Amino acid sequence: MVSAAARLDELLGDPEAGLDRILAVVASIDDEPPGEDQVVADFDRLADGGPGHGSPDELLDHVYGVLGFTGDVADYYNPANSLVHRVLDRRRGIPLTLAAVAAEVGRRRGVDLRPIGMPGHILLGEGPEPTRWFDPFNRGARLGYDDCRTLFARFHPVEAFNPAMLRPIGHEAMAIRTLNNLRLAYTRLGEASRLIPVLELRAAMASSEPADRQELVNALAGLGRYDRAAEVLETLAEIDSDRAPVYRAKARDLRAHRN
Repeated sequence: MVSAAARLDELLGDPEAGLDRILAVVASIDDEPPGEDQVVADFDRLADGGPGHGSPDELLDHVYGVLGFTGDVADYYNPANSLVHRVLDRRRGIPLTLAAVAAEVGRRRGVDLRPIGMPGHILLGEGPEPTRWFDPFNRGARLGYDDCRTLFARFHPVEAFNPAMLRPIGHEAMAIRTLNNLRLAYTRLGEASRLIPVLELRAAMASSEPADRQELVNALAGLGRYDRAAEVLETLAEIDSDRAPVYRAKARDLRAHRN
């Protein structure tokens, strides 16, 4: 059986892979994981009866109006809001997952909507070089450039706005941000055991940093899973030869906790 990490790596390397399958693999860390094909079929059903080859406005009115997808303002940090199968079932989510729903329904209906990686609040943009944007957390509210800048300032009042923030982002960035959202959600809930699969999936990605693996080590050690934590450190030693002696020494210390 292919692991979630291997499947995610396979999908991220396939330019034809849809965001639906990628988010389904990320959601496989859930206690009741969805089938990848089931998630695809659920999106297919959502797209049935929607506006075909229409405007983004019509598509968004369908997704956020007729289908009833909306932002979860009451329980924003609920992990369910970052798990695609839960979002499809509950029809509530956060900006990232609500943007993914509209983009995937649009892909099936011939409407080119793309997630926009504005820090703190994913948007949707029209086409590869958008000049119009939409807020998925606010029922697809139409946004101009100045509206986007104002929205950014609400979340980042002391940071400078950069127009590059309004460009589309790829599937890997969406996967990483989804994992980061789940990491935050489980950390806020104090659910360390549910955090581990999230950190493992992030650490296994080709784009991961040593800090991602170190965070996994700390979480594993905190749960008393010393052997597994030592294995991660030994992997780090193979990747970072300069710090290999340090990682191996820490791995030996962790294994000593068994005795």
